[in-house]
Amino acid sequence: MVKFFRGSYAWVMPAAWALLIFVLSSIPHISTPGFFSFSNSDKIAHLGMYMPLGFLLFYALEEWPCFTGKATINQALIIGSLYGLSDEVHQLFVPGRYFDLGDLLADSSGIFFGCISYLFIKKYSRQLVKLYTHE
Repeated sequence: MVKFFRGSYAWVMPAAWALLIFVLSSIPHISTPGFFSFSNSDKIAHLGMYMPLGFLLFYALEEWPCFTGKATINQALIIGSLYGLSDEVHQLFVPGRYFDLGDLLADSSGIFFGCISYLFIKKYSRQLVKLYTHE
């Protein structure tokens, strides 16, 4: 029962990050800054915004008692990609924004790299602490 409640609190951060993505994608006619305005630079922005969401989703799913093992990364990818799809559909209703399959691919890639970075940190964090604290 305690893990269920702890798992419930783990969903606060991914929900907050998803809300931030929603707010930013609601801004009409948004453009990238001058130093970041090359061809397809928005794809990097999408990847950068969805990578933390993938990281946080994976963490929340690991804390949730219903998911274990490899199903967790699959669930994070599905949930994150569906959120990216809903965000792209949402942009159809924002002036100056549009649905783009390339953005959806960048969103899903960000979710994937966020999950992989979570796994990497989880696996190697103890070794890194020992390395830097000379234990």
